[in-house]
Amino acid sequence: MNTTEIINGICSQMGISKAELAKRIGLYPSSLYRKLSKESMTFEELQKCLDVLGVEVELQFQFPDGHRFSSQENHKQIVERMGVLEKKLEAASKVDEFRKKSLRELRTELNSAVGYAEICRRHRSQVDLYLDKLSVVHGNMERAISFALGESFHDEADEIEPVQIEQLQGKRVLLVDDNELNREILAEVLLDHGLLFEEADNGSKAVAAVKEHEPGYYQFILMDIEMPVMDGYEATMKIRRLPNRIRANIPIIALTANAVAENRERAAVIGMDDFLVKPTNSARLLRSLAKFL
Repeated sequence: MNTTEIINGICSQMGISKAELAKRIGLYPSSLYRKLSKESMTFEELQKCLDVLGVEVELQFQFPDGHRFSSQENHKQIVERMGVLEKKLEAASKVDEFRKKSLRELRTELNSAVGYAEICRRHRSQVDLYLDKLSVVHGNMERAISFALGESFHDEADEIEPVQIEQLQGKRVLLVDDNELNREILAEVLLDHGLLFEEADNGSKAVAAVKEHEPGYYQFILMDIEMPVMDGYEATMKIRRLPNRIRANIPIIALTANAVAENRERAAVIGMDDFLVKPTNSARLLRSLAKFL
C-alpha cells in the first residue's frame, strides 16, 4: 500500500476531504495533491497527517529467528531520535575532517624534518641553524599528533616554574610499566630532574611495594594501564582501598598509549588523578607531577 492509498482510505473512512486535511497540516490543497500524485510525501509529513487524523501507526518487526515485535511509536519520539542521531553523525564527521587535516599537516612536517636533516648533513657549518629549524618542526609535529589523538597540547613555554622543579627534587616515584624501554625513558627524565624512582613491571608488584614501605615513602605513582598479571586499573583500586589513608591517597598518574575517551573516563572513575599518553615528553610529565606538590 502506497502513501496515496493510505491517505485516500483514511480520509474516506473518516469522511474528511483531502483539502481539509491539507489545511489542518498547513499545506495548500494543491501541494498535498501534488505530493500524493508524485508519491513524494516524506515519512514526517505522512506521520503528521496521521497525527492530525488521530490515527496511530503500529509497527511490525519480524526478526530472522521468526520472533515478531509490535509497538506503537509517536511522531515526536521518532523525530527526536532521528535528531539525536543526526547530531552525532554531524559531530563525528567534523571530528574526522579535522583529524584528517591534522594528519595531512603532520605528513608535511615529517617531510620537512627529513629535508632539514639532509641539509644539516650536507652543510655542517650551519648545523645549529638547521637544528633550530628541526626543533620548530618537532613542536609542530607534537601539536599535529596531539590534535589527531584528541589531546590538549601545551607548548614548552608552559613548563613549570624552576621553583616547582626544585620542590620535585628528592621526591620518590614508583614507576609501574611492563615495558622495560618505557621505564628507561621515564626513569631518565626523573633522574635528570632530581627525582628518585623505583620500578615494578606489573600492578601486583606495585601494590605489594606500596604495602611494604612505610606510609609516605612514595610521593607519586606512574601507573601503566595495560599490564600482565594485574593491570593499572585493578592495582589503583586496590591501593585506594588500603586502610592507611596516606598510602591510599598517593597521587596516581595513568600512562597509556591508547588515548580513547573511555580509558580517560574509566581512569577517573576508579581513582587515578591524572592521565598521560605515551610517549610523553618531560614537560608534560613534570607538569603532571607538579600538580600534586
